[in-house]
Amino acid sequence: MSVRVPEIDYYSLHGMWGAYASLALGRLGRGAGVVVGNVRPPERALYVGYRAGRADPRLLPFSPNVEIGPGAASYADPAAPARPSLPPPSVSYFALEEIERSVSFSGETWRAGLLSMTVTSFFGAVPDPAASDPALLRSRIRPAIFVTLAFDNSKGIEPLVGFFGMQGVRRPLSDTTHGALLGFAHGTDWGFAALPEEGMQEVMDWRSVDAAFDGDRPLRRLSSEGGLRFRVGAGERCEYVIAIGAFRDGVATSGLRAHAYQSSLFRDLEDVLDSALEEAGAALGRAAELDAGLDAAPISDDRKFLIAHAAHSYCASTELLLAESGEAVFVVNEGEYQMMNTLDLTVDQAFWELRYSPWTVRNELDFFLSRSSYSDSLGIAFAHDQGVADCFSQPGSSAYELPRLSECFSYMSYEETVNWVLTACLYVSETDDMKWARANASPLASCLASLRARDRNDDGVMDADSDRCAGGAEITTYDSLDVSLGQARNNLYLAVKAWAAFVCLDALFTRISGAGSSEAASAREAAGLAADTVRGRANESEGYIPAVFESDNRSRIIPAIEGLVYPRFCGAEDALRGDGPYGSFILALKRHLDAVLVDGACLDAVSGGWKLSSTSRNTWMSKIFLNQYVAEEILGMRSERTERDAVHARWQRIGSADWAATDQVDSSTGADLGSRLYPRLVTAVLWLPR
Repeated sequence: MSVRVPEIDYYSLHGMWGAYASLALGRLGRGAGVVVGNVRPPERALYVGYRAGRADPRLLPFSPNVEIGPGAASYADPAAPARPSLPPPSVSYFALEEIERSVSFSGETWRAGLLSMTVTSFFGAVPDPAASDPALLRSRIRPAIFVTLAFDNSKGIEPLVGFFGMQGVRRPLSDTTHGALLGFAHGTDWGFAALPEEGMQEVMDWRSVDAAFDGDRPLRRLSSEGGLRFRVGAGERCEYVIAIGAFRDGVATSGLRAHAYQSSLFRDLEDVLDSALEEAGAALGRAAELDAGLDAAPISDDRKFLIAHAAHSYCASTELLLAESGEAVFVVNEGEYQMMNTLDLTVDQAFWELRYSPWTVRNELDFFLSRSSYSDSLGIAFAHDQGVADCFSQPGSSAYELPRLSECFSYMSYEETVNWVLTACLYVSETDDMKWARANASPLASCLASLRARDRNDDGVMDADSDRCAGGAEITTYDSLDVSLGQARNNLYLAVKAWAAFVCLDALFTRISGAGSSEAASAREAAGLAADTVRGRANESEGYIPAVFESDNRSRIIPAIEGLVYPRFCGAEDALRGDGPYGSFILALKRHLDAVLVDGACLDAVSGGWKLSSTSRNTWMSKIFLNQYVAEEILGMRSERTERDAVHARWQRIGSADWAATDQVDSSTGADLGSRLYPRLVTAVLWLPR
């Protein structure tokens, strides 16, 4: 079973985990197809359709009506008289009202007329390359997804011809596989194939659609379109499995030379596709199990859609590399921005990764420590990211951060240090990897000392900017919002997040060296100071806490509660009790949320959706999901005010339809404002029962 969506005209990305490659489709009349090394949907056609008997062919509307490459006219004398020929059959596209689209955890299905097409791209857990044999890795880290086509001619009295094809391909795979595979490829980096069956043929011509439905023609290898034709007899229903794969050979990155990890497991694209088709049954079986789990989850269909939509985009941004040292390097690219391993995304995506690939969190933590940490005048800190577009930045630096700024592109030294700490605490608590914790006790202690040094007045709240800012000011992950969430110094959101880091460090150092250790005591003291400061800033008459503890700020923000998620998963749940050691602080935050989650403040007056700040319509989907979880599961505030999921789902399918999973949207319309084609929306996994 899957979730049928009422609005079908929006993009989705179906990523091949670890390959930085995906199949993009879904925007009607716009480009679709495979993209490698990026996430932007291609401006090419994807042809999926059929011709029943002698009726006109019908196609799903995945074509922008553009020509790719030179056509016949480029080779002919324009003055020569045209040769008489019969016109090709008239191809038409299914109308919006004729199409049904449904979404599942593993993929999605399109139905129109006598056709159904299911894309399957998410297969669940990914094993650790350092602890798995190559055979397992070939099946689980294979850069391939599946398209299952079904043509129902059971009531037909004439044969049906089905077709699946793409623009941008240049070579038939039957040439290199001696007919063992039928399909097409773009060079050596991506392609699609099926195992040969009776009635299946490769088709390649200037306009492959014309050739598919207009008799048998020889392959025209000069063209840039190709596909597979399927002949379905009268009274038959046939189903075909097509593998879509990617392959990147040679050095894939600069700054740190690395290859695509899959190139150590597969010889070439043909090997990828052949392996995928050979094991299609097992892979599709794993996907079906995932779908059943989401189907059974006691959550709304809107939340199921948001989880699945996010999962598919997250996979599209993942990249597993093999460094020349022989070590695996896991990278999540930041959607349209293509920044590599952005640490303020890592801390949020960790909830997803700790379910499906916990070793990647350890990999990210180690790589951040070795490559992205640096020392400023206040102690250890971490860079925002590790580079952009497969170009690693120099150690201790990022592609994003610049000096002498106080808004976007400034440094995030404090928050990124908090993020590394929280990710480390999440990893140890979820995996019980105390060996890693003890080995990293020293850098964790250095992080604690650094965070405390950035609090000059000893109130538990950051008020000292890194000297790397060179006269500017630090910012937070909410870089494109106004001061209410963008400024790091004396910021309510960051103060509560830092409190969480101190609480989690207290719990972790207690496990490592006892509750009486100096590190645990220091973390406990800092947490108490932060809690007292935040509670003391509350506007008692109105119930809310100002977003910034400066300049008489009166902005009201939802992410004041965001940091509460971490003690829940880091073995410090007592810290979240209303009658616990920080009880008055927790109750103040609950009163705050109750006061701000109202129309005109943090509920958008137009759409009714969540608005992270009362003073900005730029609202972030991944953070909405995270804060919804805190509101409902930690503060116990489940109500119609927290459950605005139908609005949020429509934002993705209507307001941001051009961009697959989009993080930053206008809270009134859902229109994309940034962070498009994004991976971080997988914070929605928090809704999925464990």
